[in-house]
Amino acid sequence: MPIYITLQNMIRGFITILFLIGLINSSNAQSYYWQPGTKGKKIQNLSVDGGVGFRMYFGDIQQKGSVFNKPKLAYGIGVRYQMRPRIGFALNLEGRAYEGNAEHGGFPDAVDKMTGKLWGGHLMVQYSWLKWEDFTRKMFTDRDPVTKINMYTGVGFGGALFSASYSSRTYKTHTFQDTLGKDSIVFLPVDASNSDGDFAMYVPVMIGARYRFSPRLSLGLELTRQFYISKNVDALKTKKFDGMVTAFLRVSYTFGQKTKKGEAKKVNKKGKFK
Repeated sequence: MPIYITLQNMIRGFITILFLIGLINSSNAQSYYWQPGTKGKKIQNLSVDGGVGFRMYFGDIQQKGSVFNKPKLAYGIGVRYQMRPRIGFALNLEGRAYEGNAEHGGFPDAVDKMTGKLWGGHLMVQYSWLKWEDFTRKMFTDRDPVTKINMYTGVGFGGALFSASYSSRTYKTHTFQDTLGKDSIVFLPVDASNSDGDFAMYVPVMIGARYRFSPRLSLGLELTRQFYISKNVDALKTKKFDGMVTAFLRVSYTFGQKTKKGEAKKVNKKGKFK
């Protein structure tokens, strides 16, 4: 009888151990299965990018009749999520300097000059008329180069911290009488200057294109017009709103995209990936 009880206890203990091992394995298997799947869905259409380009200021301190101001170096980084083949969201951070000049004529030093620096960012909704391809669901081949090209436009809202200063010199005529009683006219300089720093909001409108060299790597060109709601980005408060134009060459890396050929799949009528 004691032997029977001992064997019975051993069998129960053995079954209990097997049950616990099976439970642990099943838990690990479920965790292993769901984690990669969930991560893949979250990041497979997520891209990060960095780029350089130029920034150009438009506002009060600009040569009359001139379309452009002097361009200045700019750089930035960004994150983009492609929700659908034609709809995406982008967050861009950028900075560097801007400059404005206006000559009054008559004297070589009769000029307005403004310099400034800013650090800003904006969130943008992008629409692709040449749709973005998910190469986990479509083949990446040299025979179909159109799928590698993505052209898009976007609009959003953003803000920037800026600091700017300007100096101005103009000449005014002054008439006075000399010792002989004759009128004489002289030109006297009038100087003005100011500096300012603040937070300014703006609305960016953008057009761009990118080419995918591989499912993960792409090179893009973006041209953005930033319409500022503030009027003192040039440290000169007037009734005229300021603005910027930026052009960036961006290198982008997309997560979760296959580097090998895959099976081609379609997209439904609503634009969602099947």
